[in-house]
Amino acid sequence: MMYGKIVGVLCSVVMLANPMVAQKMASSASPIAPSSPLSLSAPGSKIDYYSDNRDAFTQVSPPAVFLQRKTASGRPAAPKSQFIVTYTNFTPEAKRAFQYAVDIWSTLITSSVPIRIQANWISDTPGLLGSAGPTSYRYSIDGAQKATAFYPIALAEKIAHRELNSPGEADIIADFNRNNEWYFGTDGLTPKGQTDMVTAVLHELTHGLGFIGFFNTTSTPSGQIVGQYLAALPSVYDCFIETGGAGGPVRRLVTSQKEFPNNSPELNQQLTGNDLFLNGAILRQTTVQKLRLHAKSQFSRSTSIYHLDEDTYPTGNENSLMTPTLKQAESIHSPGPLVATFFSDMEWKTTSVLHTPLSNSEEAKDLLFSARIISDTTIIPASGQLFYRKSAPTASDTAFTAIPLVRVDTTNEYRYTLPAAQAKGDIWYYIQAQDVTGKSFVNPGRQLNGAKTWYHIQVGPDTTPPTIQFSPAKQSLFSTTTIDSLPIYARISDDRSGIASAYVEYQINGVAQPNILLNYSRLTIGNFTYDSVYANRVVFPANSLKTGDKVTYRIVAQDNARTKNQRANPVNGFYQLTVVGLRAVRDHYTTTFNETGVASDFVGNGFSITTPASFGDPAIHSEHPYRNGNDFKSQANNDIVLLAPIRIKANPDSAYIRFDEIVLVESGDASSRLGDATFYDYVIVEGSSDSGRTWKPLIDAYTSNDRGEWLTAYNSDLVPGLYGERNSKAGGFPAMYRKREIPLLKPGATFKAGDQVLIRFRLFADQLSYGWGWSIDNLRIQAGPPPPVLAADPVSVGTFRLYPNPVSSGSIKLEADLPKALAEITVTITQPTGQLMQQLTLKATGTKISEQLDLSQLPEGLYFIQLKADDLLLTKKVIIVK
Repeated sequence: MMYGKIVGVLCSVVMLANPMVAQKMASSASPIAPSSPLSLSAPGSKIDYYSDNRDAFTQVSPPAVFLQRKTASGRPAAPKSQFIVTYTNFTPEAKRAFQYAVDIWSTLITSSVPIRIQANWISDTPGLLGSAGPTSYRYSIDGAQKATAFYPIALAEKIAHRELNSPGEADIIADFNRNNEWYFGTDGLTPKGQTDMVTAVLHELTHGLGFIGFFNTTSTPSGQIVGQYLAALPSVYDCFIETGGAGGPVRRLVTSQKEFPNNSPELNQQLTGNDLFLNGAILRQTTVQKLRLHAKSQFSRSTSIYHLDEDTYPTGNENSLMTPTLKQAESIHSPGPLVATFFSDMEWKTTSVLHTPLSNSEEAKDLLFSARIISDTTIIPASGQLFYRKSAPTASDTAFTAIPLVRVDTTNEYRYTLPAAQAKGDIWYYIQAQDVTGKSFVNPGRQLNGAKTWYHIQVGPDTTPPTIQFSPAKQSLFSTTTIDSLPIYARISDDRSGIASAYVEYQINGVAQPNILLNYSRLTIGNFTYDSVYANRVVFPANSLKTGDKVTYRIVAQDNARTKNQRANPVNGFYQLTVVGLRAVRDHYTTTFNETGVASDFVGNGFSITTPASFGDPAIHSEHPYRNGNDFKSQANNDIVLLAPIRIKANPDSAYIRFDEIVLVESGDASSRLGDATFYDYVIVEGSSDSGRTWKPLIDAYTSNDRGEWLTAYNSDLVPGLYGERNSKAGGFPAMYRKREIPLLKPGATFKAGDQVLIRFRLFADQLSYGWGWSIDNLRIQAGPPPPVLAADPVSVGTFRLYPNPVSSGSIKLEADLPKALAEITVTITQPTGQLMQQLTLKATGTKISEQLDLSQLPEGLYFIQLKADDLLLTKKVIIVK
């Protein structure tokens, strides 16, 4: 997981207009903030709190500010924040203790927005005291200082100075277990054998206010424990977790993705290595301390890093409230000075620079920049400033023109008007204020590494058409007797004016049909929500089409600009959907792809039956290299389907799919599986018993990781790609073919004997790294195993040697022991891409060959040398260095 620019950030719940992908996230060197306010959310989470049945007999008094909460006249002082608690099933005694803890927090934090709590008195297992947490999180909050972090809803509303969730909706949910020996008193004199209710509530409310985040650990299928992120953006709390530096430099976890990747043992080692701390600028300046976290060898979200270390802050310590467990006869009625100070770092004490970003305009006019600056401290007079420039910032040029903002009377509003003459064209800007401590506050907030972000607006005629991101969901229909449809999901966006209309323009056999309007939506799939999606379906009633019919279509979008800019996808021509007739059902199918007419047995997209360079005969091949993802999810699915349904045999020994294949596709983590965050591109074989409307896996998805030689080849020639990723230029060649066997009737099989099943081969790709692709040869379905002699796996064996290797002199010695006497043998030298560099014929003396090869004309790099003769095929690698 890498945290990236504001526009295009992917999170576990919401993605903006141009996401990275679910599997991977990319960072950007030049962040651009959104052109409109965004307050995007993730669902809430809770942390459990457990009892330690030992008696402590210790007390920590409430904070002095709470005990002395009186005005100069002696009357009770008003709280700094208003908590509104909705109690469900609470007894009067429990309610009184809960409210006492609420009153303590109300004197310690400031918020102009009421903090609403849903408190539930429930029955659960004794020992579990309770659980609490935010009901939701928000990011890209107006006034927040971290542009790409999740803030708990109560804190987000405090910073934004307005309600962000529904009116009356709870900000914190807290469940407390009645099945404990509770002490409900507020005096801190908790008796032996009882658990102090005030302490438990104070602890859990601290989680609900922001002492919480998204780190976790999990076990891989192989049993390895790895650290993981439960969300694609950190919580504001997570942003302050750093290593102590034992055995290496001090690192913030959220900005050290290279050192501690998601789903890695390295991250688990940090989470369980007893060397993690909370460190913020205010905490460091005020206390000259860090907060040591509980990061013991066994990770649990209920006891680990969202708590303080119990050895450092033992029973009776004034900072012990947020340690993992609560003893009996122990009362802690204060979060402690360190936690209270750290809350300031989390922006419970902050200056909110509140600004509604300006909109793009086609009209040249004066631009009014306005901000409200509301501070919990004291703002330096005239520190409010607009910073703007007329060209895009670069890594080496980030200079902005600073303009003072003028305060409006005695209000918190500050303004500046940029004259129309200066406002034409592009403007990049941000707003900043400074308090008396010297700390600067900006809008928009900063990246996790502290780098600035900014807004970008355009003034003047809009001549740019919308962008349309679309890839066909299907290219063929296999049945005309039942209703079917063509789903359309396109991500359509416009950088300035917005979308006025979007529709599908289509024809059937060249005859125009009524346009189909596309409807805007935010489409949720699994854990992800995709913005700016326009969707509908082209419906084909039963028996309305016949085999051979062609549906051609394109997507058209128009923006709201004065000139009504328009774009079509595809830009030229049309997509085509063909109605394909299925062949008769068969009990078996075999082909070497050399037979005349075999191509008509298959239909697909991104695959063909062809003979690439360096291959001697045809086979199924994906495009080389295969395409990156380009649909609305930034993904691609290319497939090829056998048009003859296969009737699955009852004999499990016969019900097999067998073929030879080469798989050179991007591999994720070796232990990852389909659905994991680190499982990227893949290939899979699937079946359908309903004429291709739904498909089910016949085998688990796999990658180049499936064979060591494939993975070695894929990694042998990596070149830079998008967003710091690397693509593979390594090509396949026949010696890389390996056998695949797929049982159709194994235990738990998708289909049963007698089912009539279409077979398809599918290659999935995200939009980052890519490679050569997939090849399938010698396909045998329910036809028994092939003869024992294959080009890829010859029965005849032999050996040969190359030395020196690596070779730097330009000359290499080849010695071979052949399995039988041969008159001559062919030697080929190819690059990993499959390109043939040299070919020569050597004379053999019986079963021996000894020759000196001249490689001086070849550039340095990796090569494959093959010996070929009859059924003999031997391959070795050689490296040339110069």
